[in-house]
Amino acid sequence: MSQSKVSVRILGREYQFACAEDERSSLLSAADHLDTTMQEIKSNNSTMSPDKITLMAAMNIAHELIKSQSKNQHFDVEVLSTVKKLNDKLEQAIAND
Repeated sequence: MSQSKVSVRILGREYQFACAEDERSSLLSAADHLDTTMQEIKSNNSTMSPDKITLMAAMNIAHELIKSQSKNQHFDVEVLSTVKKLNDKLEQAIAND
């Protein structure tokens, strides 16, 4: 798979990345999300160092990810439970025929 160069701007600085063509749009979305998060932190803490802004953004995004994974896990359990109930009903219906 061929690699292409992608240029992104995060907190006013330009960065170059190489990525597979099919990952380009998700990389641009990730960079945009990171930039937005960092800009929000900077606007609320104008004296905070760039390193601390980066760390805070990483922590916020990691927290979002963990919450999302937890929510998905809960939905997985619900779906499996529903599928099991439906399967049980189908087996009962087949047995009663």
